[in-house]
Formats: sequence, C-alpha cells, structure tokens
Amino acid sequence: MRDRLQHDRNRPSVAGPGAQAAWLGHPVTVAAIGVLIVNDRVLKLAWPGVVTGKLSDVAGMLVAPPLLALLVAYAARAARRVPPGGRTAAGAIALTGVLFAWMKTTGSGAEAATRAWAMLVPSSRVVADPTDLLALPVLAVAWLVWRRAARAGRRDVSRARVLVVLPAAVFAVTATSAVPASPSARAVEVRDGEIVVVVPDWFMIASGDGGRSWHEWKGSPALSASPSASASPSASPSASASPSPSWSPATRACVPADPGRCYRVTPGRLRVEQTTDGGATWTVAWEISRGRQGWLDRVYENPDSLGEPSGPAVSLAVAVQEVPGGHVVAVANGTDGVALREVSGRWRRLGFPEHNPEGAPLSESAPAPLTSPGKRIGPELEVAVLVALAALLAALGTTAGARRWPVWFGICAALLWTSVLLVVTADGIEDYMSLLLAAPMFVAGMAGVLTVWLRWRPRGTRLLLAAPAAFAAVFLPFLGWSAGLPDDYGVAVLLAVLLCAVVLVVAVRAAVRERTRSRREQAAVAR
Repeated sequence: MRDRLQHDRNRPSVAGPGAQAAWLGHPVTVAAIGVLIVNDRVLKLAWPGVVTGKLSDVAGMLVAPPLLALLVAYAARAARRVPPGGRTAAGAIALTGVLFAWMKTTGSGAEAATRAWAMLVPSSRVVADPTDLLALPVLAVAWLVWRRAARAGRRDVSRARVLVVLPAAVFAVTATSAVPASPSARAVEVRDGEIVVVVPDWFMIASGDGGRSWHEWKGSPALSASPSASASPSASPSASASPSPSWSPATRACVPADPGRCYRVTPGRLRVEQTTDGGATWTVAWEISRGRQGWLDRVYENPDSLGEPSGPAVSLAVAVQEVPGGHVVAVANGTDGVALREVSGRWRRLGFPEHNPEGAPLSESAPAPLTSPGKRIGPELEVAVLVALAALLAALGTTAGARRWPVWFGICAALLWTSVLLVVTADGIEDYMSLLLAAPMFVAGMAGVLTVWLRWRPRGTRLLLAAPAAFAAVFLPFLGWSAGLPDDYGVAVLLAVLLCAVVLVVAVRAAVRERTRSRREQAAVAR
C-alpha cells in the first residue's frame, strides 16, 4: 500500500500542468519539435516542395496540442480553476484540428491566421491549401502520446524538461522558412500561334486564345534572343529573349499586318506607349502611376531578409499577336505579372496566384490591388509610435518634477524611448537580444517617468495631447498613401514633416503659456 501511494505521488497530476508538461517533454513531441525547426530552417530552403511543406504540417500536429494544453493548464492554475488533464488535452487537440482545417480550407481563415501570426512573425504567410488536411490524422498520434505521458511521466522530471522544451517549442511553431522571391514575368513573345511568357526559375506559360486562359508551355525551353530585332519598328513580334544571362527582351513590337502600328515599353515604368505612324509620334496606351508603382514594389518586396529579393514591378517586354477581329498585346511586367490588351482595346492585369486549385498560372484576380488602406505601412507606424512617445516625454519634461531633477528624468526618458525603439525595430520574437535588452530598460524608464508624473502632476493636461497629435501627424499621411491619396510616397513624407512642424509649434506655444501662467501664480502666492 505504501509503495502504491509513493508511486501515485511520483505521477504527474492529471488535473494540473504537470501532465501537460510531461506531454510536451515526451520524446515523440521533442522529436517533432526538432523536425519542425530543421525542416523550416534548412530543408525548405534546400528542397522546397510538397514533401517539406507537408512535413511541417505533420510535425505541427504533434507540437501544437501539448503546447496549447500547457498554456491553458498554467492559465487555469493561475485562476485557481484546474480542469481534468484529459479534458484539457482533448480540447487542445480538437481546437488544433478545427483551427487548422479552417485556415487551410477557407480564404478568410488563411487571412485571419496570417494577421494573427504577423504579430509574432511579421514575414509569416498562411496559404489556404486543402491538401494539407492530410496531416489531421496525426492528431490521433498526439492523443496516444498524451495518454502515455500522463501514465508514465514524473512531475519533477516534467518541470525540468519544460524549462528546456518550452522555449524550443515556441520557437518551432513561430519559426518560418525563408519566403521565396515573387515570380517575375521577364520576357514575352509569340511562338507557334501562342503568347509565351518567360518566368525565370519557375516555368514558361502560354495562351493560345488571346490571353483568356493560360497553361504551362510545352515547347522549346528557351526563347530566341534578338537584340537587334527589338530596335527596329518593323521587327517580327516574335523576337524576344532567352532566359539565359545574355537575353535581351523585346521592348518594342508591331502588328504584322500593319507595321506602322507598334507598341513599346517605357524603361523603369509600368507603362506602354503606342504609335500609328511608324514611330513619328507616341501616346500612352496603358500605365500605372509612379506612386502606385512604388506601392506595388512594396507589396511584392520579399519581407524575409533570408530569402531572395524580389524583382521590381516594371514593364520589361512586349509582344503583339494577330487574332480574328484585330490584335492583342501582351506585356511582361516583372513581379506584377502580365498586362494584356484585348481586341476591344481594354487593358487588364494578370498576376501570379499564390494558390489556385485549378492550376491557372495567371489570373485577373491575383495582381496586388493598387490601394490597401492601412496595409504595408508597418515601418511608418513604428516611426509614428516613436515620435508620439518623444512628444509625450517632452510634454512630461515641462512638469515641475522634471525641471527639479532634469538629469534623472532625462535618463529615465531616454531608457524608455530606447526600449520602445528596440522593440519596434526587432526582427520578431527571434531577435532575442533586442527584446532582452528592452525589457529591463522599459521597466526602469517607465518607473522613473511615472514617479515624476504621479508626484508632480501638472494642473492641466493639455500638453499631453501633443502625443496623439504627433502620432496622427506622422501616420495619417501614410495611411492616405496606402489608400491612394496622396498617390506619391514623397508627398506623404512632405505632409508628415509639415504636420509634425505644426504640432511642434502649437505644443511649444502651449508650453510657454503654461509656464508663464505657473510663474504668475507662484509670484501671486509669494506676495
């Protein structure tokens, strides 16, 4: 009887975090953590494809439930409500399966997961792919691992393991492999009655119906290079470029039945010009403004510093194909895909879809929108936060306490501002050094600033309005830029500077008036 009681004491409590810690520290879970880290950080870079992609899903099904269950168990113990361990484990497994199925089968789920994960890993991206649901049966293995860990684990061993395994598990589920560069349409020509687009390091795609549908090109592996042909107005529209380093895209092409009607791309721009008089005069046939072109470059920019940089969104090559009723024009626009002129004269953009179950390599719904209010302005948001914090600290610096101990307040304010700088510029949670330095600096700086504020609070708080005003002055112009107004990024920068100057002038005048009033009150009291 005594031996049995002793054995029960050594078993993890099925109602507390002990069993969940034993589950996370089980050899199967630990092995899955290792596989997840190695696969996302090494194997996906060396052999990107279906195998490495599905391997992450399988390992994730073994790591996510025990990690979630452990966090729930600790939260429940802190709230003094300890549910049975079996229910916690079953709930964690069920929740993992439901969330995984939601984000892999619906566009809204993938978008929600991307936004939630971006708070931890800004460069992360979740793509809906129903084939990933093949990993769901692995949750049954996770349940078997839980049952075995709950029966055989020791509480003291589990606590020791969790100190080592928990950080590794968190790193594993938040670590992402390098994001590949965005595909780029580099050349286009007409061959064998089809429009063929060259996408280096991917494949060539073609359309035999004037751009209405697209498929993988099964013809010759390289397009013909003809630099001299692209310089002649009467050159054959099929002259284009080979994907080799010596290729020269055809930047000009003419209608075979009407050599005087030609199209050309503008270097460095998303723009196509046309002529009907053999090149004597040129007019703009299609273009995207410089401001929106800069926006597209930010959208297509590879956010992962470990991955390959994406190419620019610029018009690189043009081809013309005669079809019944007229002609169509195809333009290779780099990372923005292809611009297509239909027989009717209507232009439309075709982009590279991230995931398309039908396998269409180009889609009219895939190009990035020219406006996305509030998106892609993370760096500007960080600057706005830093400027607002500086304005707040400057306002607090006018209080009596800050004037009494200027050195102490200055040091605390500098620590607080620098800690926020380290946080907003950190490369996600993987930048451990910045976060470790920022934590004590933030605590010390905040404590000193609050001490001054709480002990010598000013009578009025109007100066504190400088902080939200400064934030709005910096952020609103860039918010408008993301919505297309203003169109140019340089104009948004100029507006932010001017608005900040206005806020600064108003704040200084208010500070002078406040200080003058304080001196008058002190003089009246002295009398």
